[in-house]
Amino acid sequence: MGPCGGGGGGARDVDTRGVDRVARVAVRHGDAVHAVSVLYERGGRQEWTDLWGGPGGELAEICLRPGEHLTSVEGHCGEFEGSFVVRALTLVSNRRAYGPYGRPGPDGVPFALPAAGGRILGFHARSGRHLDAIGTYVKVERQEREQG
Repeated sequence: MGPCGGGGGGARDVDTRGVDRVARVAVRHGDAVHAVSVLYERGGRQEWTDLWGGPGGELAEICLRPGEHLTSVEGHCGEFEGSFVVRALTLVSNRRAYGPYGRPGPDGVPFALPAAGGRILGFHARSGRHLDAIGTYVKVERQEREQG
């Protein structure tokens, strides 16, 4: 789903084949979301993405517990330092909400990327000096109907 945000920065992506879950998300934030980095679990191993964005702001790290998974990403996009970027970001799991990180601008646009009953397995984005845009990859669990 998405991405939501501006068209600046370069495309960022991760191959989600074989990904079991998102284990951690690091967010650099201040008056906007400066950057994100994601720790994936894939086949018993853990892999961090590069830092998608710039080094500004303070660092917050979200650690998802076993059995916890992301169900939604919500935020706010708007003008910051001459670019249209992600100004605020909240990550929602099946257990709680993390954030908001950053600060919504006065003239921005809210967005929501719900997993629609599934779980977020990964992210794609655009970034340069800041997180320009963010999108999600979602896995929807299929439920079999009982025969009878």
